[in-house]
Amino acid sequence: MKSFFLLVSLICSCFFVSGKQNAGEIPTVKDIAYGDHEKEKMNFWRYDSPKPVGVLLDIHGGGWMGGKKDESKRPSQLQKGYHLASISYPLVNEGRRQPQMLHAALRAVQFLRYKAKEWNIDPTRIVATGGSAGGCSSLLVALHEDIANPKSKDPIERQSSRIAGAMVAGAQTTMNPFMIKERIGEKTFGNPMPYQPFGAETIEELTSNWEEYKNLVQECSPLSHLTKDDPPLHLFYNVNREFPTSKSPNGIHSPIFGEIMLEACKKIGVECHLQYHEKDRPLPEVSREEFLNRLLLGT
Repeated sequence: MKSFFLLVSLICSCFFVSGKQNAGEIPTVKDIAYGDHEKEKMNFWRYDSPKPVGVLLDIHGGGWMGGKKDESKRPSQLQKGYHLASISYPLVNEGRRQPQMLHAALRAVQFLRYKAKEWNIDPTRIVATGGSAGGCSSLLVALHEDIANPKSKDPIERQSSRIAGAMVAGAQTTMNPFMIKERIGEKTFGNPMPYQPFGAETIEELTSNWEEYKNLVQECSPLSHLTKDDPPLHLFYNVNREFPTSKSPNGIHSPIFGEIMLEACKKIGVECHLQYHEKDRPLPEVSREEFLNRLLLGT
């Protein structure tokens, strides 16, 4: 199972385009701590610009159980005009559970904003991206209420955690097991992501003790945080609605997750774009590259 999550993380990472810097593939800043946990480390690739520019924050996938942050970037990824960052965070396979992964992602955004002047970041242009669980975390960050504490003694905690948007691949938009069962199907639970990160050993344990787990699951479900003042979203799925397939054995990356979010966004007027492989399905009006360029570069 761990090797499966690592494969998913690698596959999803190829979906994203990124920016340029003069130093090449090696991070400008490597393994800097953004939080107290030993796994809360960040790599940062600085784009050489005379004025502050945006930053694309990459959160790796792996079901919140495995995976690791990017340690290098291809030269082609470093030519778009904005900074790049990637993070590691505590994992279920290391004895952790939600909401620690969510809190780590929010803290990473606050840390980037804290470093804005030093790293030449435009704090109004922070965008989160990731595949699978990294995509779910990115959506959570985009939709979560601001956790800034202006009275905190920690200067990082005083920073806003709000971002300009999220572009994700294969992301889970809800962790509610009853909605997943109804809309996508029970086969989705062949993957442990809907229950193990919350401390349950089986999906039956989670659903039969729902009142015990409900608040935690909802806290880590992007759909639960959606409000009309949320930033734009772009969702991409490399599979169609049918499963199992070689690319989607259990539905954990089903585009139906994307449809659920798109429906909810349309109801309250939040910008949301959905792209997946389905015969005769038109492409979204805004491509992934156009989406990033608008949010990160203002073009």
